[in-house]
Amino acid sequence: MKKKNTTKKPLGVKDAFKVLSFIFAAIMITACSKKITFPVSNVVPAAEAVVKVDKDDNRNYEVELEVSNLASPNRLTPSREHYVVWMVTKKHGTINLGRLYINRKNNGKFTTNTPYEPIRIFITAEDDSKAVLPSTQVVLNSEDFKV
Repeated sequence: MKKKNTTKKPLGVKDAFKVLSFIFAAIMITACSKKITFPVSNVVPAAEAVVKVDKDDNRNYEVELEVSNLASPNRLTPSREHYVVWMVTKKHGTINLGRLYINRKNNGKFTTNTPYEPIRIFITAEDDSKAVLPSTQVVLNSEDFKV
């Protein structure tokens, strides 16, 4: 019975370059996104929210929001029907991005694309999910950020 040679050969220059290029590309992809954790809310203190904003090749912004432990809007005081995600921009004011759906486990995810650069994201409780202006019932509010 022959014994196998278990010594490992070092990577060649071409293979090492491929590995390093892959690692560099992975770092660059993750470095292009901005991940923002929302501060604790006075309205819903158990809620946690994180938003990730990426700029794509077309110079649009992808907004990915994840929320956990957010009570249904009908449990708030005063009671509301919907949660709405809003974006504050540098040049275009405040924009309604859409309705945030919360599941039975009090978690929600929201993803959208926009041509406008966001500087802050916040969530309000609303009776109309297509509101043009946000209500004063802000449940979660990010700090200002730069993408």
